[in-house]
Order: sequence, then structure tokens, then C-alpha cells
Amino acid sequence: MLIATHDGTFHADETMACAIITYLYDRSKIIRSRNSELLETADLIIDVSSLNDEKHYDHHSKDFNRKRSNGIRYATAGLMWEKYGMAFMRKVAEQELSSTLKPELLEHACARIDREIMCMIDINDNGDLTSFTTMLGNPQTASEEQLLHVINEFYQNDPNISYIVAMMNSTVQSEEEQNKQFTLTVKMLKTILEHSAINALQTEIGIEKVLKAYKGGQMLILHERLPWTSAVFANMETFKDCLIAIYPDRNQRWRIQSLPVSQAQRFSNRLSAPVELRGLNDEALNQATGLENLNFIHRSGFTGGASTYEDCLKLARLWIERGIKA
Repeated sequence: MLIATHDGTFHADETMACAIITYLYDRSKIIRSRNSELLETADLIIDVSSLNDEKHYDHHSKDFNRKRSNGIRYATAGLMWEKYGMAFMRKVAEQELSSTLKPELLEHACARIDREIMCMIDINDNGDLTSFTTMLGNPQTASEEQLLHVINEFYQNDPNISYIVAMMNSTVQSEEEQNKQFTLTVKMLKTILEHSAINALQTEIGIEKVLKAYKGGQMLILHERLPWTSAVFANMETFKDCLIAIYPDRNQRWRIQSLPVSQAQRFSNRLSAPVELRGLNDEALNQATGLENLNFIHRSGFTGGASTYEDCLKLARLWIERGIKA
């Protein structure tokens, strides 16, 4: 696969696009130019040419107006992810997870990458941040608090790749040096995207397990470490009555954690620990509760733990009985 893009200053959208394609096509090569004759020798021309068809993908052209259902306009990263994203996810699943996953799980993981990475690159490249957040918040009817929630939730997905790529451009006015930096940047982004895809696939597998484990009510009880916060954010209605989660930590102990109020208020607790127990550890916590084998309760009241599942469950019941609701 021969890929062509523009020379000069490079940006996150075309470097990420090249990372996507070069991961899929091991022997692919990239040429950087604005010479139309040279560009046309390539199999795929991205971010340059002012044309859009099965060979040319240039979101700068005057007639290009494609946007996602959420209102975010496509730039080159998003266009290439739309074209190759599912193939990318399948290759990652087969090579890194050694498994063939259900199509709907691959689709969810692919959409997660678009939402959390490609959208952020595209919105930056198109200069649409202000118009997009204004549209989401609807300032004609929204309160100041609602607008702050929109912006807060939006920025929690920002990986800041656009800034990192901008800093990778050479400060030396040399085409050779700039091309070297471009190649290094594409390689870096390919590694980031590959691991992001692994994470997205594992997250979607985990979400499916969390949904199967939750039986309703105020407690989500898990017997393995799973991405339960991602499951909650993706299924807020399902977990509307749930207040706390119980799960094993990395040290074979057990943890309690309050569910967050929302993604925008992810550091606000639905049910904080009783005030008088916050900041206590070990024996002091045992004495204050009348329980055994407790380890700690964080001073902010969002999490705590015990050495065994049975003792953690007892603490969880006390937490629900005496905790402070948001």
C-alpha cells in the first residue's frame, strides 16, 4: 500500500490516519508531497488533493461536509477509522488477544476508539470545539451548571494527541528532518492506537461480564477485577438504583467503592462512607465499626476495604445503612 499525504507541518489527523493504515498493511510506504503527479502514484491520498472518492480523502475540500451523528465533523483520522476501524480491531483481537470476538463487541470497541480518540483529533483539526460544546449545551435553554457538566464530560475523553503531535514537528527548517519526525510520530501513534484498541476490546468484554453479574439493587458485587465504572457510564439507566460496588483489588483483598454520580461528576459519590469512619485504618476502623479485618476508609469517603470478601460485605451493609447520599 502506497499512501500519500502533504508535506510540511504535520498534524494529528493525517499522522493518526497513517498509523491506522500502516498497522493494517505491513509493507506500506508513505510519500509526503503537494505535487499532484507524485500524489497520484499512490494507492491512497489523504488530507490533500481537494478530492473525495475511494482513492482521495481530503476533508479540506470546499464540498466536503460529512459529520457524525453527534455533530462532530470528520477530519482525516476519523475518515480512515470509519474506513478501516473494524479491520484494525479484528487484527488486534486476532494477534494480541488470540481470539475471534462477536461482531457487536468489535463494533462497540471500534465506536469507543472513535468516540475517545478520533473525535477529539477531528474536532481539534477542524477547530470545532467551541461550536460543538455550544451545540451540546444549548446555551439558550441550559443552565450554567449544565454547560459545565457538558464541558467537563467532554474533556474527560481528551487524550491530547493533537498537542503531542504538534510538539513532534521539527524546529529545524529541513525537509529531511521533518520527514524523520513524521515517521517517528506515525510509529509512536501506531503503538498508542494498538494498545488503545486492546484496552477498548478488553473493556467491552469486561462490560459484558459486569452486566451479567449485576442483579439489581444497591450493590454491584464482582468476584474479579472488571471495568465496572465503564459499564456504569455506558448503562446509567441499568445502574440507576446502585450505590456501591464490591470487587477484589490487586492484592487479593476486597474493596468497596461508591458509584459516581455521573461521568461529568465522576468524583462525586452517590453514597459516601459514614463521616465518622473516614480516614480510619486497620484496628481503629475495626473498633469504630465493631467489625473485623477491615483495612481502611479513604478520608474523602469514596472507597474502603477489608481483607476478606465476607468482612467487606459486612462493611458494605453498614456503609449503605449509615452512608451519606449525594
